This record gives sequence, C-alpha cells and structure tokens, in this order.
Amino acid sequence: MPPERNDSPLDNLERKLYEPQQFDVAARSTARSVHEEPQHWQNEPPPAPVKKKMSFAFAFLLGSAGFFIIAGAVTAAILFFGARSVGSDNVTISTEGSPFAAGGGEDVPISIAIRNANPVPISNALLSLQFPDGTTAATNTSVALQNWHESLGTLAAGETVRRTVHASFFGSENQKVTIPIVLEYKTQDSNATFTKKSSYNLTISTSPVGLTVTTLSEIASGQPLTMSVLVRSNAQAPLKNVAVRASYPSGFSVKSTSPSATDGTLFVIGTLNPGEEREVRVTGTLIGTEGEERVFRFTAGTLTSEGANTFAVSYLSKDAPISIKKPFFSVDLAMNHDSASPSLTVRAGEQVTGLLTWTNSLSTGIQDGRVTVALSGGALGDRVDTVNGFYSSKDKTVLFSKDTAPGLSLLNPGDTGNGSFTFTTKSGSALAGAQSPTITVTVSVSGRRVGETGVPETVNSTIVRTIKIAADLTASASATYTGGPFKNTGPIPPTVDKETTYTVMLGIANSVNSVANASVSMTLPSYVRYTGQATEGVRYNESTRTVTWAAGNLSANAKGDAAFQVALTPSASQKGTAPALTSQISVTGFDRFSQNQIQANLPAVTTNTSEGGLGSDTASVH
Repeated sequence: MPPERNDSPLDNLERKLYEPQQFDVAARSTARSVHEEPQHWQNEPPPAPVKKKMSFAFAFLLGSAGFFIIAGAVTAAILFFGARSVGSDNVTISTEGSPFAAGGGEDVPISIAIRNANPVPISNALLSLQFPDGTTAATNTSVALQNWHESLGTLAAGETVRRTVHASFFGSENQKVTIPIVLEYKTQDSNATFTKKSSYNLTISTSPVGLTVTTLSEIASGQPLTMSVLVRSNAQAPLKNVAVRASYPSGFSVKSTSPSATDGTLFVIGTLNPGEEREVRVTGTLIGTEGEERVFRFTAGTLTSEGANTFAVSYLSKDAPISIKKPFFSVDLAMNHDSASPSLTVRAGEQVTGLLTWTNSLSTGIQDGRVTVALSGGALGDRVDTVNGFYSSKDKTVLFSKDTAPGLSLLNPGDTGNGSFTFTTKSGSALAGAQSPTITVTVSVSGRRVGETGVPETVNSTIVRTIKIAADLTASASATYTGGPFKNTGPIPPTVDKETTYTVMLGIANSVNSVANASVSMTLPSYVRYTGQATEGVRYNESTRTVTWAAGNLSANAKGDAAFQVALTPSASQKGTAPALTSQISVTGFDRFSQNQIQANLPAVTTNTSEGGLGSDTASVH
C-alpha cells in the first residue's frame, strides 16, 4: 500500500488534470448502437461553405478584363474575315503627283493610280474622265476634249494600275474646275457592275487668251464710239484658229471694223504665238435714251476649223457697259428734215440739206461755243453752202462760231441756236466704179463752262449721220422691125386685119452698188400675140399675159439686154394710130448697199420703131 500523500488542494487539482483517461470500449460501442442516426442522413452533401462578399474594385477590374478580351477577339475576326471580303471599299483611286494649278492652255498631266485591295481579281475595269467645257487635247488645242475612257481589263488581287491623261484647260483666271473620275468593274461569280468614283480638282491660274476692252464709259446718244479689243496669248504653245465674237446691244450701228468681220460679228485672228497681241477695232454710233446702260460683250475662243464660224472652245468673255448720258452741250441734226434716222439714202446728184439746232443743257453758262460739221466720203460733190457758218473747202468742214453766229459767244442755261448747210452728191457718171458710196456727216460741239468748283471745264458732244447713195437702175425698151435677133414679117406700116411681127428690145444698166433680183415686166394688150420667140431669161405668163425679164443680180456699172417677139393684128378702130405693143413697163431691184427697194417705170412700147429706110410714117396703122 502506498504511503498516503498529504497534498495540498492545488496539487490534487493538477494531478487530476494530467491523469491518464480510462475508456470503456464496450460501453462506447453499446452507446453508439443505441443512439445511431437514421441511414439517409449519411448521404446528405456536406454544407456549402459560407461565401465571402466581393469588393466593387475587384468586380470592375474583372469586367474590364473580360471586355477587352471580347473586343480583341471581335477585332481579330473582323480583320481576318474582312480581309477576305470583296467590295468597292477595297478599290481606291488617287491622283497623287498631278498639279493643283496650271495656266490656261498648258499641258496638264493627270496621273491616276487604281489599286485593287480585294482578295480576288476585278474584271472588265473601265476608267473614264468627264472634262468640263473649255478643255482641249494637249496636242491640239483646236480639238475639244469632253470624255476620255480606257479599258483596263483585269486587275489582280493587290495590283495597282497607273494611267496618265494629258489635257489643256481654258477658262478665266483663278477658275476652279473639277474632273469626275469613274471606275466601273465586275467581280468573279457576279454579273453586277460596281462603280468607284473620285475627282480631280484643278485651278486655272491664267487664261490662255487675255482680253482688254478699251472704250468710253459714258456717251451721248448718237455720239461716235470706238472700241479697242486687245487679244493677247498667254499660252506656252501657238493657239490656232483664234477668233473674237462681238455681241452688240440694241441701238448700235457699226460704221467700220478692223479687221473686217465675218457674218458681221466674228473677227478671225488666226494663229496666236506665245505672247503675241492682236487688236480688233470697232467704230459706230449708239442711239438710246438718257439713263440707259448698254452692254457690249466680246468673247475669245478657238474655231472648230479654219474658215468655220462657230467656236469649238470659248476661252473667256469681257463686258463693256456704256451709259447713255444727256450731253451738256447738245446738238440736233436733221438731214432732209429727218432727225431720227442715223442714215439717209439719196440718189446720185441729189441735193442734201442739214439743219442744226444747239442747246445749253447745263445749269451754268457756256462760253465760246463752237459747232463743227465735218463732211467726208467719195460721194461728196464740190459745192457746199451754209447759213450762219463758214465752209472750208480745204478740210471740208463747216464751222459755226461766235464769228458767224454771235449767240455762241455766250449760251445761258436753256439758250438755243441754229444753222444750216447744203451740199450735192456726185452724179452717177462721177461715181462710176465707186464701191458703197457714202457721205459721213460728223457734228461736234464744244465750249467752256465754269463748274461747281469754279474751275473752267471743256464740254463737248458729237453726233454722226451717214448719207448713202442708192443705186441708179435705168432701163430702156423699144420696138424694131429690121433689127434684133428675130426675123419679123408682115406689112410696114401695119395694116388693118393683117399681122405684123415686131421685136421688143429691152436694156438695163446699173450705176453704183450691187443690185439683187433686177426685173423688167409688162403685160400685152389683147390684140397682141406672144410668138414664143425670146432670149434667155424672158418668160411669158399666158393667164396674166405678163412678159417678165429676170435680169438677176447686177454688180456696179453692169449692163444687160434681152428681146422677145410679138405679133400685132390691128383693128379698123386703130387706123391712123400707133398701137401700143406693151403696157407701161415696171423696173424693180434691191439695192444691197442701201438696203432699199428700187422702183422705176418706163412708157409703153408702140409700133413707132423710129427706124430709117422704112419711110416717114411706119408706125400708124393703114
């Protein structure tokens, strides 16, 4: 028996704590079997672990990473599969290397590059350019260039084709032009036609032709007007078939031009070398109402061909506006009592009278007024008379001044004065050989006034009238028995109830100017028969019994003749008379210079032949 311990309470407690435990195995087994849990509990899944709450920053970071992964995948897919697609976006047209500006008429190379970035070829490729008006072929500026196209055939995948088109552009300075570029093509396994469009932009730095119009900006109605049109080549190569077309306003009458105008308004310049200048001058008169503005237009271009009258290309146009103002010192001129018409037509040898009336239209006085009438032209006769004026035969002028008309020393506002002059045109024989005979009357007035500034100023005004000499168309008609181109028969003198034939001789003569459609006509009495014998140009209308000789066009100083045969069977009532073989004869024609119709009459032709050797009385009916 072990000895007893006399331990403290603390020692006893420590001993119990560290004392080895004794387990009853049988008891634990019995207890387990008695308190065993139901069988189905053994198949239940273990309880889910408790989830921890995710932070916002971590969730945002995770979402962003997912977005970029998905976007990258989509982009890669687009790049991969897009590179394998076919479309017009994969066809490009570029004009790199082409100039942005060029002078008019210069050779402009348009470099075009077409790239096929499709994964497959494109076929039936057609390249076309549409050029604006005023474009020409670079090799020949007289040939207009409107459309250009070229078949490119097939472009392989990734292939680039280059083409260069040469053209010359014409237009005004700093004008911008746009050239549309179109490519049409097809793709494999498709009948559809695809189109790719682009454009080329160019600025025309200078026009190939420069126009400078010099003239007055203000004139009085009826005042002579001269316009100078300077044509200058700015091109680097010769320009062929250059011409200027003039467009005149209403009321303008052309007096002269240099060079002469084709069809009245077209001035052919021909070839202009680089830097070369040519001048076109137009002189005339402008009639209008005070306050009106009239615009002259001149257009330069290239004709379609030599001798043509239409433009293949129009380069540029220049306008010249002119205002019609009331003259300060006005003058009116009436020629043969006609003050409205700018021209007057008279016959050769006729006397012409001019009446002048001058007026101070200013609000201030005019001192030392002078009215000068200058006469010129090959149809002017030697004698000129004047009232209140002085005629100088040396320079063919009539002067009205304070020496001949004292009222001209001072014209107060509203004051008027007048004077007159007369002259005679040359006769027809004196004008033989003259072409378009005219007389030009130019009236100029001048004087001094004191303007609002107190400084003396010179005022002037001018008007012009033209006298045209009309063609003097003369004709003759007579009967003959023994003369003429036809053989006549029957009794001479004519006998009652017996037929006698006569030849009617016609003649015509022109003096000055060319005459168109000259004609001589007459009718035959009922007792006169047209035999059918006639020279060329003579026609007979049986229904109207009219005989007409179409003399045709006659140049100045031209002559012509004709003849036809008639038969007379006199009646007893005509015994002792010289019967008429024709009616009164009419002579007509059109004067091409004066633009007037000519009308003249001749007496009827009778049996009075005035032929010698047939007796004293061969005309009267026996």
